[in-house]
Amino acid sequence: MTARGEVRSAEALGRMLQQGRLVSGLTQRDLADRLDTDQKYIWALESGKKTIVLERIFEIMRETGIRMYMEIDSSADEPPIPDIAEVSRG
Repeated sequence: MTARGEVRSAEALGRMLQQGRLVSGLTQRDLADRLDTDQKYIWALESGKKTIVLERIFEIMRETGIRMYMEIDSSADEPPIPDIAEVSRG
């Protein structure tokens, strides 16, 4: 299963992060433990809670015409999409 979406806001980012976590079979607590943070932090991200830094990033993206897309892929058989930095170094 692959899910793709354009990320234009903290809310959209949160939804994609939540979907990725669920596809991975992790609870918020599991993910928090793996990241050495607390469950409340994961909840805040997934809920689309805005931060000054995150909002500024989305403002910069809008002003400069940058679009961000995320892909959630539960298939380990498919090769990952190359990082844009790797492609440009080519």
